[in-house]
Amino acid sequence: MVDRENDEDDSQIEECSVCGGDIIVDSYCEEEDIVYCNDCEAEFLIRSLDPLRLKLLDGDIDAELDEPDERYGEEYD
Repeated sequence: MVDRENDEDDSQIEECSVCGGDIIVDSYCEEEDIVYCNDCEAEFLIRSLDPLRLKLLDGDIDAELDEPDERYGEEYD
């Protein structure tokens, strides 16, 4: 977890819409850059910096987490 009060540079922190974790947008980031959630690694596109607006790129991330892995569905003799 990021210490929001002692953050020394001009980065912005946004809450991940997938897991609630921290997405750190550093001061050198620009619009159309891709940033990641520190917890679930979801990808977000920076749509605007002022105000900060992010667009989730992994639209199917919830579906991927809920789908059973076919490798583990096999029965063994």
